Order: sequence, then structure tokens, then C-alpha cells
Amino acid sequence: MKILYLCPDLGIPVLGRRGCSTHVRETCCALRAAGHDVTILCSNKGNDEGLAQGLSIVEVKPRRLRKLGYDVRNFWQNVPLYRRAQQIVEREKIEAVYERFSLYSLVGTWLTRRYHLPRMVEVNAFLTVEHRDKLHFLSLARRVEKHVARRAPALVVVSQPLLEALVEIGVEERRISIMPMAVDVTHFRPDRRAGEEMRRKWRLGGRFVIGYVGSLSGWHGISLLHEMAAQLRETREDFVILVVGGEGEQLERNRAKAAQAGLEDHLVFTGSVPYNEVPACINAMDATLVPDTSYWTCPTKMFEYQASGVPTVAPKYPAVLKAIDHGEEGFLFEPRDVSEATRYLLRLADDPELRRAMGEKSRRRVLSTQSWQHNVGRIVNLFERVKSGELSIEP
Repeated sequence: MKILYLCPDLGIPVLGRRGCSTHVRETCCALRAAGHDVTILCSNKGNDEGLAQGLSIVEVKPRRLRKLGYDVRNFWQNVPLYRRAQQIVEREKIEAVYERFSLYSLVGTWLTRRYHLPRMVEVNAFLTVEHRDKLHFLSLARRVEKHVARRAPALVVVSQPLLEALVEIGVEERRISIMPMAVDVTHFRPDRRAGEEMRRKWRLGGRFVIGYVGSLSGWHGISLLHEMAAQLRETREDFVILVVGGEGEQLERNRAKAAQAGLEDHLVFTGSVPYNEVPACINAMDATLVPDTSYWTCPTKMFEYQASGVPTVAPKYPAVLKAIDHGEEGFLFEPRDVSEATRYLLRLADDPELRRAMGEKSRRRVLSTQSWQHNVGRIVNLFERVKSGELSIEP
């Protein structure tokens, strides 16, 4: 098929290092590898050209006038995006539209109405919740969100809570499929040599390395890492929490906080690293962490950890429970319970054989259920169901 991938979200740089950026690229690369032509239409291309991988990316930059305000800027972006989308659909003979659910975005809905194309909407979060503090017209944003969801023939979500939230706003459950995040199992794989090189780079020595990969946003539970480091130090000194990601003020603030608490030797912040270096960073880790996340989120990092063959300690949220069996691929703790998480980390530190066994189980699980190839097969099947009329909007 010839597919138009819509990513109107201003906060997602397609060629960027954020988890959402990786998700967009990997979905499109997997579709291309399966023989489909994909054109990405976005509001923020990003600037890391080394991540392009031959992807066809069309950027429509938003107006940055401060006086427009957050709501108006997002809503107005529909106009130039829709014009460009029409050109692409007609020039490239687009046969299907895959849309990432975005704030105030109506482009996919308009395309479906005009060209009668099969369309699928991927819902990773409700941005009216995540961006509530920025919105001046919350009720309008919610109305648009409901309209887009209700007019989508097929929707995919990353967790059960998101499915339930869509049903609550009037979407028929039969049109919603749960499709968790996935991982490139060739990019992320066990590689002891690369891990040892990364240990030397960051002077980790023979210490027990606990790792986290991702941004330093508050909702990821970064403050909990400081608490865990303090509790771990009460029991042992031969450990380090390696935090891979973050930049700017957030990075410096966390480094300063660690230094103030005397934890700078135990809490190492690398800052943002190139995407190609992330697998080696994970291979340098003995155990990995998901300190916290949103209730409805399915963290991409979790599958990257597993594909790399490293056990994971994570909170008991619905999507996490679907990906990790407690005591098998890792350990699960009550959300924000630092003491429980710390106990599991200490258990892993004391038992190398347990770490090895859990890491092997993690890799096997991802290979069987969470590769991008699995997700692409499901996406194509859903498009076929929309084209056949099996999945459609009730009049």
C-alpha cells in the first residue's frame, strides 16, 4: 500500500531522540521493510539527519507568533497541513492514512471525508490531560478530541486504560485494538563487548549498574531515582544508577541535586546520547528501571531493555503487567514505592545468575510478541478490515 503517516504533534521531532520520535520512525521503517510506501507528513521534522534511514518526510512548520497562543497555533496548523496532505494524496496516489492522535488535529478526519481512504488513528495519550496547564480552551480541545476519535474507523491504543477512556467518550469498542509498543530486535540485542566499552567510557568499573533511558520529565519519576540512590547507599557502595537522556536545565538541575546530596558518584547523568549509542548504554547495565510513568502509558524503553537481555524493575501499571511477569523477566513494585523497588534492585545485585536468567527470558519474550514485524502485520490487517467495511463508523 501507499500510506500517508500523519504526525501533526508539534512536540514530536520525527528525527529526534525522544521515545515518541523513535516510535514514529520505527513504525514507518517497519512498514517500508514489509514492502509498503510511506510518506510522513509532520509539523516537526527534527534535525538529526542521521536518523532519517531513507524515510520520506514532509514538514509543514507551524507559525511561531507568540500572540497566536498555544491553542490557536495548534488549531491553525490544520490549514497548511491539510493543503499539503491533499497534494501528497493526489500526487502519490495514497491508499491509506495512519494518524498519530494529536492535539486539535482534524487533518486525518478531513482527508477521510474527502477521499474516502481507509484510516487508522493511533492513540498513545489524551493530550488534553497531558497538556492541560497549557490550554486556554480546554472544553474546545476536548470536543475536537472526541470528534476525531469518534470519526475514526479504526483506532489502536497501547493499553487497556486508553481503550476504556475511548469507550467512555463514545467510541465503539469493536473499532479499538490494543497494540502495545514494539522494538527493533536487531538494533537492541545483547552485546557484552559494546557494554564493556560503554562502562569504560563512563568509568563505571565493576560496579553494579542500574540503568534508566529516557527524558528527565517529572512524570517519568526522575525524583524517585534520587531517593533510590540514597536508599541503596545505606546498604552498599558498589553501585551506580546510569541515567541516559535529558538536556538543558533539567539535566543540570538533576546533576546539581545529586551533588548536593553527595550522590554524584552513584547517580550519573549522561545527558542525551545519539540513538545509535543507546543499545550499548543498555548493554552496560546489569538491571534496568522504569521508575514511574503515566497510568495509561506503554513505555518504549521497557521493550528496549528486554530486547537487550537485561532484567527490568518497573511499577505495576496495566501495560507493564502485560509485558513483564513478576519474578520472570523482572520485578514489579507498587507505583512510587521506593523501598520496594530498592529491595528488588538489591536482590538483583546479589544474584548474577538470576539476572542472567531474567535477561534471557526477557529477550525471548520480546522476540515472540513485541517486534515491529508483529505490529506491522496487525496494522495491515486492520487497514484491510476498514477497506472491506468490516470496521466502519455507525451512521
